[in-house]
Amino acid sequence: MKVKIRENIYGMNIDDLISIGNRINNSKRNFLFISKVLGKHIEVKPDVCKAIGFLLASTIYGRNDGTNILINYLKSPNSFEKQVKEAMKLTYRTKENVAILGFAETATGLGMAVAAAIENSYYITTTREEFKDKKSLLNFEEEHSHATTHKCFPEKSYKLKEADRIILVDDEITTGKSMINIIRELKRTTNVRKYTILSVLDLRNLEYRNLLENFIKENNIEIEVKALISADIKIENKEIFYDSEENLLDEKVSINNLKVLTRTGEHLKFTGKFGMDFNEIQKSEEECIKAACRVEELLEKNEKILVLGHGENIYIPSRIASYIKGDVYFKSTTRSPIYCNDKKGYPIKEKNIFYHNGIKYYLYNKSDMEENYDKVVLITEDNLDVKLTKNLIIVKP
Repeated sequence: MKVKIRENIYGMNIDDLISIGNRINNSKRNFLFISKVLGKHIEVKPDVCKAIGFLLASTIYGRNDGTNILINYLKSPNSFEKQVKEAMKLTYRTKENVAILGFAETATGLGMAVAAAIENSYYITTTREEFKDKKSLLNFEEEHSHATTHKCFPEKSYKLKEADRIILVDDEITTGKSMINIIRELKRTTNVRKYTILSVLDLRNLEYRNLLENFIKENNIEIEVKALISADIKIENKEIFYDSEENLLDEKVSINNLKVLTRTGEHLKFTGKFGMDFNEIQKSEEECIKAACRVEELLEKNEKILVLGHGENIYIPSRIASYIKGDVYFKSTTRSPIYCNDKKGYPIKEKNIFYHNGIKYYLYNKSDMEENYDKVVLITEDNLDVKLTKNLIIVKP
């Protein structure tokens, strides 16, 4: 693959942001970008998950005194750990009523990190989960996805319907068709005429950029696109990757119920799945600090820890991880199937699967997690009790 940078507003190295992996049995699009900053498939220092959201917010509202620290931290997370926590106290103010929509599965945490940077914002994530007692405000299809249908369940739907601007957050834009799909649906169900598409990478070629421009003109709406790096990509390898080996994990292990985080029925209140405002995001931070203290009671001193989020539940586990003392990293389980290869430099070397609520999930690089960390701490929203690694502790906060 050849990557030609069109715009790089902060002069970042694209290799600090992504690795390139392969899709399984896909002749049209055999590659995918595996983020190094989302805490999804590759482990990161926990504050990286929030810092990247603050940096994305700066592309809309401008640099502040913390922007250079954020950039340096994302380049070298071990060197700026104290400074970045101060930089993430510098939030933005806007006179607009801003609603922020994060995309499941990968960008649920990224979207909330952006919302955490913008005072008076309202955050909601799309979801692929079903809620029998709720009706979705939106239903739309995602291009190139393994699990396509997105839904949205805001408890305060007026916050979305009557916003001055909706900011759509995703980790990458490849064609922009998914964004057009969601904006078409939002136009049908809300009064919003102003949109900002916010992404770490904008990889649309000229054809797809023109597609969005035509959509803007046809619908008489305002859409701006902001990204850290915009680039053109050229795929030279047309190989189809086949990967059928799947090792099922089904052994059970006990759950540590901490009863620290606020819940709404069976669900955590502050995941963004049902919508939350800026003040609730701040309150969730306080709860995560308390949860981290309780998790520390389950650990030994001087252990190297990997905290594991699950599926769409990324932000809260990453924030809990950020307050656990010591050498702590973070990543998540996923619904995304990725080709595995043990060759040097390839990011996804090993694949295991497990089932939760009837849904198939993937756990990547299990052996590395067992070899490189003293403990793996799975943060689960419900009663997920599968023993994913030998060194696993499960916590329901």
